[in-house]
Amino acid sequence: MYILGVKIDNLDIKESLQKISSFLINGRQHYIVLPYAAFLVQAQKDEEFRKILNQADLSLPDGIGPVLASRIIGQEMVKGRITGIDLIWALFDKFGAAHSVFLFGAKEGVAQEAAEKIAVKYPTAKIVGTLNGYVNDTEAITVINNSDAEILLVALGMPKQEKWIYNNLKKLPAIKLAIGVGGSFDFISGRVRRAPKIVQKMGLEWLWRLFRQPNQWRKTWRSVIVFSRLVLKEKF
Repeated sequence: MYILGVKIDNLDIKESLQKISSFLINGRQHYIVLPYAAFLVQAQKDEEFRKILNQADLSLPDGIGPVLASRIIGQEMVKGRITGIDLIWALFDKFGAAHSVFLFGAKEGVAQEAAEKIAVKYPTAKIVGTLNGYVNDTEAITVINNSDAEILLVALGMPKQEKWIYNNLKKLPAIKLAIGVGGSFDFISGRVRRAPKIVQKMGLEWLWRLFRQPNQWRKTWRSVIVFSRLVLKEKF
């Protein structure tokens, strides 16, 4: 289905993992995007970004915005959101011992701290490297290639991470799957506290983040006000 011109695959986490399993064995390279409301707003004015999202092998809704929009627009009902954090944990639970993973992005030390937290929960996880997101492309490509990783998690923020994956995946021949995971490393590392479960279930993580990070109000404005206006415009 499409919401505001952006492809959304209507899969639950189990179905998504089945798709990923096939990606890891079919001999081709794949990438996954996790759009939330701000993605869809950005895609309205950034044609390159919209193209990258629509060419992704999987586009899974990370956020309540696309879920609610599917109900308003009425094409079909999205089964539910799949956050970057939840997808990372599911990946390590199902594939972590069999497929090597590289964590790239975020501030200095965050990817390493996230890797350490993951290793505590999954001691057999094959994490073969981490790298912060403040290095140049040449260095990043060299380090990732030297790791022989098969799965690459990229946390550079939207739309930079999606454009980075699209432009550089072919330069990383060992990578079978790349995923843009936004701020997931910050949450997994513990540097940023995630909203309580009840807030997550209510779809109000955006409000929780606004209270904790009021300097992010512009992002919240785009995700709530601008996105809602665009959805209602498409509906009516």
